[in-house]
Amino acid sequence: MPIEPGLIGYAALASLTLGMKKHRPTPPLPLMPSPQSARLLGWLLIACAAVIAILRFGPALGIVAWIGQLCLGGAALVLLLSWRPRVALLLAAPALGLALVSAMA
Repeated sequence: MPIEPGLIGYAALASLTLGMKKHRPTPPLPLMPSPQSARLLGWLLIACAAVIAILRFGPALGIVAWIGQLCLGGAALVLLLSWRPRVALLLAAPALGLALVSAMA
């Protein structure tokens, strides 16, 4: 089963997390976007994950796979945010890169 929608969903939810003042790290992360651009990027990545899931699995199963993988990515993000918040946010970039690499293959 392709995991690109889940990885993109993780990056999207981490980006939406950066858009909230409560979860922004006090010493800023390198190349941290503004809250408005982080929220916009998060919503665009969620839409991108939906499109990729629909293209990979078809319309009916793609929506179900997208929601399921988005839930798994969100659960992983929540667990990492409660344990190591900076690591959880820093893992968004490698997750997105890994999704793009595996989508190309």
